[in-house]
Amino acid sequence: MTNDKTTKGGLIAVAICLIAAACLAIFGNSSQRLQEPARQQPSSDDSDALRKAVMREGLRGAAKLRGNYVAEINPHWDWGRFDLEGLTKGSTAVVGGRFTKKMESRLGSQGMLIYTNYEFSVHEVIKGGIKQDETIVVRLPGGRVSFEDGTSAEQTTPTFEHPQIGRSYTLFLMKSESVPSVFFLSGGPQGMFDIEDSAGVKSHGLPDDLTAIETKGKSRDAFMKSVREHGKKWPQPGKCCGG
Repeated sequence: MTNDKTTKGGLIAVAICLIAAACLAIFGNSSQRLQEPARQQPSSDDSDALRKAVMREGLRGAAKLRGNYVAEINPHWDWGRFDLEGLTKGSTAVVGGRFTKKMESRLGSQGMLIYTNYEFSVHEVIKGGIKQDETIVVRLPGGRVSFEDGTSAEQTTPTFEHPQIGRSYTLFLMKSESVPSVFFLSGGPQGMFDIEDSAGVKSHGLPDDLTAIETKGKSRDAFMKSVREHGKKWPQPGKCCGG
């Protein structure tokens, strides 16, 4: 990962193209690495067969080989970490509300990544064209899919905690022209904050992400005040993130 506070225009454009090509591996697929859990300890021959299966048919091929294939992914961006203002500026929308439903998990268009959709009820619109009380769909990395032949593939996210239904969150969101019906988190997990506890907010980014450092120990009111101020300063939709 870089330590840049914001990512310059050229890098942003390149990164966004890469993200779109991978169907926005949630928000930024720059660092997603597939790793089989250590407990499986495949042999070299087995690993070679697995690689060939994935190259041919993606996760579906891995599932055919293993029956029930499980791998870990790292959804955190490795090409940029952003402060709160940069994240707000670069987002298409910034909203507060609650996750209300965990929906189906889906295989990405290239067959290499799994996503899970969530319904999110918007209670406050800080930035963007979303309407208050509207329900939107937010797509997050990871999940489990089953195939017609009875096999399955699962991708877990040990370093990214998925949201809890019914809790309050503030989300920094972006969209992709290739998947216009859903939103993705700006900056990857950096774009999600649990604000259920009025005494403090919880960043879902890495502990050393700039937003996590900036908001550590902040009360919900102080955090929301900062976000609203940034939203007024940068009301136009951005191209995630910074710049």
